[in-house]
Amino acid sequence: MLKYEIMRYLKSLFITFALIFFAYANAQAFFSKDDIGSTTAQFLKLGIGAHSAGMGNAVTTVFNGTDAIYWNPSNLNFINKKELSFSHAIWFEDVNYEWLAFALPTQEYGTFGIGLQYVSYGTIDKIDNEQNHDGSISPVDMALYLSYANSYEKIDFGLNLKYIYSKIEQSASALAFDFGGKYNLTDKTAIGATLKNFGTEMKFNRDTEPLPLLFTIGASHYIIDNLLVSLDLNFPRDNDIYVNFGTQYGMEIAENLNLALRIGYEGRNKDVPGFNWMNLGFGFEYLDYVFDYAFVPYGDIGMTHRLSFSIKFGQKVEKL
Repeated sequence: MLKYEIMRYLKSLFITFALIFFAYANAQAFFSKDDIGSTTAQFLKLGIGAHSAGMGNAVTTVFNGTDAIYWNPSNLNFINKKELSFSHAIWFEDVNYEWLAFALPTQEYGTFGIGLQYVSYGTIDKIDNEQNHDGSISPVDMALYLSYANSYEKIDFGLNLKYIYSKIEQSASALAFDFGGKYNLTDKTAIGATLKNFGTEMKFNRDTEPLPLLFTIGASHYIIDNLLVSLDLNFPRDNDIYVNFGTQYGMEIAENLNLALRIGYEGRNKDVPGFNWMNLGFGFEYLDYVFDYAFVPYGDIGMTHRLSFSIKFGQKVEKL
């Protein structure tokens, strides 16, 4: 019996990493830096949530509450109570970056969710060609997510419909879909994939640009009961392929009080000069209340911090 379990475990790991590296090898020819600057709505790449940031955003197959709406809507299937969450990023200069989300699980019809991603860039002075002050602008970016998730046997699947809006001087909008899936190879190992920002183009004045399409595959595994490792390979339309890696260790420090420690690496920032290769984070969970923090360096550009809070309420839903 033990021999069978070991062989099943090794087989699941082999399949997981074989799929990841097969996809990596076959995608190299289709993604490159030659397409940098060819897409709009760049705020969609910022990521959300302190939990996810602390793990280097390697969370395609990691349960992270309502943050799943953004990262992989199929993970909403693991929510068993109503959940409301809010995230705030302490960003550069006068930039304010917020995320607000709500998830509603049902017994028979899957899980529904709604999320709002909002970025405000403060007030920017307009300067004409003769260096004279010519008023000011207040750019904003916003995306509204409507989510649905369900499962079939070991397969979880999810979908987002989202409305994207950007305003500089002129405004533009677009509609897009996100698709996500996850397969549990064992009770400790999972693989998954997402396709984000598949939708219409945005038009500012006469210029029309596509959205930043992103395909991601990932895997996660519990080395021991409380130690999780995860890996994502990201294939953006407008840049090189990059890798995210994350770890999380959880422990109970008092009755009903749990602590999670996180370290992650986000490969998208590898070319930024300075210290940028390690994200750090932690989280506290007490009963139905969760607080998370993450430190995210951007090299010589500066340091950022992310704060998240969520609350679960209502009766626990036992899904059929």
